[in-house]
Amino acid sequence: MFFLAGLLILPVLWLSACLHDGNSSSYCLPLNHTAAVMSANNLTSLPLSVLNRATLLHRNVEALRRYMPSVPNRAYSANPSPKNAFTYRLAAAAAGKHTAPRPPKAGQDFWNYTSTQLNRSPPYLRSSKPDSGEDAFFATTIGGSENHVAFGLADGVGGWQDSGVDPSVFSHGLCGLMAGTANIDDGLEEGNLIGPQKLLQIAYDAVIGNPRIVAGGCTASLAVASKDGSMETANLGDSGFIIVGPGKVTARSNAQTHAFNTPYQLSKVPAKIQAQHAIFGGATHFSETPAQADVEKHQLKHGDIVLFATDGVWDNLSAQDTLTIITKVMEEHGYWFKSHNFAGAETMLNESLVKSMPKVITGKMEDQYLPALLATAVMREAKLAGLDRRRDGPFAREVKLHFPQESWQGGKPDDIAVVVAIAVEDVQTTDASEKPMKAKL
Repeated sequence: MFFLAGLLILPVLWLSACLHDGNSSSYCLPLNHTAAVMSANNLTSLPLSVLNRATLLHRNVEALRRYMPSVPNRAYSANPSPKNAFTYRLAAAAAGKHTAPRPPKAGQDFWNYTSTQLNRSPPYLRSSKPDSGEDAFFATTIGGSENHVAFGLADGVGGWQDSGVDPSVFSHGLCGLMAGTANIDDGLEEGNLIGPQKLLQIAYDAVIGNPRIVAGGCTASLAVASKDGSMETANLGDSGFIIVGPGKVTARSNAQTHAFNTPYQLSKVPAKIQAQHAIFGGATHFSETPAQADVEKHQLKHGDIVLFATDGVWDNLSAQDTLTIITKVMEEHGYWFKSHNFAGAETMLNESLVKSMPKVITGKMEDQYLPALLATAVMREAKLAGLDRRRDGPFAREVKLHFPQESWQGGKPDDIAVVVAIAVEDVQTTDASEKPMKAKL
């Protein structure tokens, strides 16, 4: 210990002083490898006592370096480093099968939602039957975090009407339960974000246990998007989603079907109906579980558009049709632009304009809110295509493929639901998703 202490003390005492030869002369020597950096002539001109002290100093410095750990350089700042984080702007649009085409109206044909609007009442978005028929939807923050959202939709299976059951009760009940469950989920406090498949399972179990929902069935498609732009989806049936970047579809879900026009579906079949089918026969009620949903993971970029829709859209519009509609809206409002003024030029994102989308929606903004413009544009085009007897959509083409003897032409009228979410990446100096730590006593 005494030896190490000496190593620490000697260089400190000598680093700030010149060497003396014991007389009146002093010699200030460079201390970093002292003897090595001096020329031979300079060394021979120094008194022997000075050389001896310089040699000892050099050895002490080298020994100190061997015993002291190296410390990397650090950059310090008075303010926390900014972090990039995602928030989300959402909207839904819907049209009942028997609703005539009409100019879209906020609160009747489309609904806006943003993860950044605090103290919203109610805190989540969910559909109601008069506005969207048998198709239902929802959107909500998860646990109140502006950086985490859950959203999706469900399509009531119309075949239940043959058993005297209203399919909309099941689909709207399921979406309402998913919205409420996600909104109050506290898993983020423990670092556990609820996934879409688990969210679907919790809501489905609640529907099965709810005596007011006697019977029914629906498809389901939903997503959970996070602060870092990661998104996980769960899709069961023939509803689904596309992810759209500037000028292109980057991802699309696959439909799950037993056969043509027979999608996978969640169902609640009461014992009475099961007994009647066993005795008299009748339509088969398929019944899958959330565990059979396709689960995928995607990484969103700033400005990416996620569009979920029921088969009222996908039976009448292809992914390319939908991209054309989205492109028109994005370019007309300046969110996308061409890199050059010639055919085939690359489509670019106006990043700053996307970041400027409002974080709080007021009455004056309802009609010009970008997610609403996209959702209503797709909804209206699907509605018109479904009523067009001369325009063959994806459903008509599938009919001709599987049943060439059939004379089906034109679109397929149906209930329609659309949910749009836009990922917005911005710099945050604080973590808005973090809640105060709770002391554990």
